[in-house]
Amino acid sequence: METVKNDKGFRVIKMSLMELNVYLGGIGICDFCNGTGLEGYYVAVLNEWLCPECYEDWLKKATRYEEDVLIEEKRYQRVLEIEQKYKAQKA
Repeated sequence: METVKNDKGFRVIKMSLMELNVYLGGIGICDFCNGTGLEGYYVAVLNEWLCPECYEDWLKKATRYEEDVLIEEKRYQRVLEIEQKYKAQKA
């Protein structure tokens, strides 16, 4: 799991299928195209998981609105907290 930088400032986390399943309970189906994959992107502002192709298409068209930043940050931090709690339990 890693935070992905982008030129629009969106909070995005690249996740493997296993990480998605463990941390968010997802099964790796893209919320845009319904395709499957072994990795994808959790887009906090959308609260959705996208395959690499759909993520790239979305990012090209997306506009970041200031009024979305607070909820985007909360969602992003929630995923990081879930990861930390999971890792702490495994230690």
